[in-house]
Amino acid sequence: SSGINAEWPLRPGSFKMGSLINVINGLVTSDNKSLLFAFGAGTVLGVTGLALVNKIKKGGRGGSSKWNKDPVKDYCFNHTNIIEPAELKELREITSQHPHSVMESTYDVGQFLVFIIRTIKAKNVIEVGSYTGVALLKMAVELPADGKLFSLDISDEYANIGKPMLQKAGVLSKVEYRIAPATETLVQLKEEGYTGKIDLCFIDADKPNYPNYYKLCIDLLRPGGIIVFDNSLFSNKVVTNNNEEPYCYIHEANEKAIVDTRVTSLLLNIGDGCLVLRKHDQ
Repeated sequence: SSGINAEWPLRPGSFKMGSLINVINGLVTSDNKSLLFAFGAGTVLGVTGLALVNKIKKGGRGGSSKWNKDPVKDYCFNHTNIIEPAELKELREITSQHPHSVMESTYDVGQFLVFIIRTIKAKNVIEVGSYTGVALLKMAVELPADGKLFSLDISDEYANIGKPMLQKAGVLSKVEYRIAPATETLVQLKEEGYTGKIDLCFIDADKPNYPNYYKLCIDLLRPGGIIVFDNSLFSNKVVTNNNEEPYCYIHEANEKAIVDTRVTSLLLNIGDGCLVLRKHDQ
């Protein structure tokens, strides 16, 4: 689910008001001033403690215009053979009517996840921050019958929107929902014996925890496994404002990747930016 998601921010007072204004100024355009946010206890609240700027317009099938007007990205997107089951199209339609639909994963990022799953023949997958389950459904369809997809989120409110579509698509049995702070669940998965057994991690949750998700998911990943961080450019603000919250946390993960001797890394300009890490075989 691209955009501000899951547990963002985690703690009351952890997100400075000045930083929120910077986010809003960076996202709101002159032709659309529609904002949705609430205040309380020194933090910005949604159902799970998030500030959501409901402004970004979708274009076509949800291509690059969702984040930036970029004709080159649009050309690449329009020359990608995206095929989705009817249930996923229905879930996208349901999600598009939701006030927080900006958090939905873009089509090209979903296609990239399919590409990875097919390439590495993934069987065990973790998604951190699932929203209504668009990317979740897309990945579950690709997994084998005995595959397992852990869906980590702080609330089941959004998950309950997508569950009927996963059931309809016949893939709900592959999904195990873990409703708790994702950092706790990742530690729990290590304790349950999943260290070195996860093929793919897709991370699209609270940005302040990106460095923590990096650390925890690397340990869970098998040799040759892959981590994909979504929103790794965050409307290009990671390039221009990487010393401000929440961009600094994304930048920290991006910086870690280029010096981490355990991985091969690649930062891709698809969707809202995807940082891709492949854990070395040895």
